[in-house]
This record gives sequence, C-alpha cells and structure tokens, in this order.
Amino acid sequence: MSKTKPTSATQDPLKSGANLRVSTLAPRLGMSKSTIWRLVREGKFPKPIKLSDKVTVWKADSIIEWLASKEAA
Repeated sequence: MSKTKPTSATQDPLKSGANLRVSTLAPRLGMSKSTIWRLVREGKFPKPIKLSDKVTVWKADSIIEWLASKEAA
C-alpha cells in the first residue's frame, strides 16, 4: 500500500497551518502581489516573516485571523 501526498490542488494552503509565500497568497486572496506588499507597508496586512534574503512567508494563522477581522468589519 503506497501513501500519496496531498497535492496543492486538493489542499487549501490557508487551512494547513503552513508558511505561505506571496505567490500562493495573491491568487487565493484575489489580490495582486503588489497590493499585498502595499498593504503590508501601510500596516493593513499581517507582517511577513523573513526566512532568508530571498524567502519571505506569512503564517497561515495570521492570514486567517486577518480575513476574519475583515469579515467582522
């Protein structure tokens, strides 16, 4: 019996508790990458975590909380 790993098409990255890159967030949120970065600069979007010089991510939990706050407003 072989185990299959879930693919990104079947697994919602926001529900997996993963670290999310802007290229994953933008289409999921219906925003452009530049809009996400602008909102970060304006303090209207969760701050990302810099893992290295070229890798920046957001915790899925912080994005879920941000979405919930938008729905409640």
